[in-house]
Amino acid sequence: MKKRKTKTALLWLISVLVPLLQPGQPVEAAAMQGILLGQGTFEEATDDWETMLERLDAAIANGKGENVNFQAGNRFTVPEGILERLSGKNAALGLHTSNGVTFSISGQDVKRTDMPVNMEVVFETEIPEEALNRIQGFPIVRQFYMVEKETYPCRVNVHMALGEENVGKHAVLYSYDETAGSLRQEESFRITEDGHAIFGLSRGDDYVVVIMEGYTVQPGDTLSHIALKHGVSLRELKEANPQISDIDRIRIGQPVNIPKVHA
Repeated sequence: MKKRKTKTALLWLISVLVPLLQPGQPVEAAAMQGILLGQGTFEEATDDWETMLERLDAAIANGKGENVNFQAGNRFTVPEGILERLSGKNAALGLHTSNGVTFSISGQDVKRTDMPVNMEVVFETEIPEEALNRIQGFPIVRQFYMVEKETYPCRVNVHMALGEENVGKHAVLYSYDETAGSLRQEESFRITEDGHAIFGLSRGDDYVVVIMEGYTVQPGDTLSHIALKHGVSLRELKEANPQISDIDRIRIGQPVNIPKVHA
């Protein structure tokens, strides 16, 4: 009797974990190339959930920061049981979409395991044109939104390839504040030498990623000096860098987003 209950529970767990793919959105191996930064590229990811679970348990056991990659499609659930497995462990689960973008959850980021991560991602935007005017002139390289606008129980990283032509520039992530009807800058990331960027998401939302020129603070720099050097106003520079709370306190090596120079 005990053995039968165990088998039934396992089958139920697997049925809960199997990702739900939207009709017309098949997972294609060619589209599953993604990256988890610091761990190299991944050209293959399993689409077998049981295989993924075995690999995840092995990665957790070895504790060496291994990434386990799964072809999740554009609609998936990471349930509480998986988060409990990962919590505090030196391993990560990579979830590859059909758009070549990878989401990941690191065990070291999992603090809560009382709710699942539900995600249905659409690779376009519902952001009104008037809100996008704020970033007019900057190349938009990614647009996506989550159908479920809910807070995640842990940080969910999103990894994307933005091209080697953008190496050293800044990828800047904006979300749409529906109440205010405007864009809110979330993060900026200096694009790596192989053309990739990563952002941390705390909730499902409407997002857009643009490319800006980047600058690294040098000894003796002030924001006013940086603005003058790049031909922009101090106000424009401050607007492009909301992460700088005190314009009189910048540090050597700090990255600064450079807004577009108006002709």
